[in-house]
Amino acid sequence: MHIEIDQSGKIEDTSHDTVVAFSNDVNHSVVMRARDKRRVEAIFRRMGKRRVFMYKLFAILVFLLIKPYLARIDVMVIDTEYPDWEHLIKDYLLRLIRRVRPSFDARRISFRSVGRHSGAHAIANGTARGEMAYGREASLREVMQYV
Repeated sequence: MHIEIDQSGKIEDTSHDTVVAFSNDVNHSVVMRARDKRRVEAIFRRMGKRRVFMYKLFAILVFLLIKPYLARIDVMVIDTEYPDWEHLIKDYLLRLIRRVRPSFDARRISFRSVGRHSGAHAIANGTARGEMAYGREASLREVMQYV
């Protein structure tokens, strides 16, 4: 399965929810509430890791999004949300994936602009606007398992 992943509502914008979604023959989305993002940010700040908060949280949300589908994913294209930090995001995402699928090939993950015409973009934005139901909510407790 080839999937494209997009985000609506930047991680660092802690006054708005963030939605991460993918699209193909299957569509799925994960939402993280603004209040929970603020709590995660405070925890990162206390740990002295404020600068990597948004990149690690983005990787965690992508992982939570794709985890049920890992066995079926052949190619994963992630929208370029944080261009200079893709190496860190990919590294952290691979660490999470390999906890459950140790042989997952890093070459399956790439970054590029998925564009406004992508199904993932439509799902992420539609969910953020309340026009579509989200697949699931990422809880603070669940996210903290992976920090």
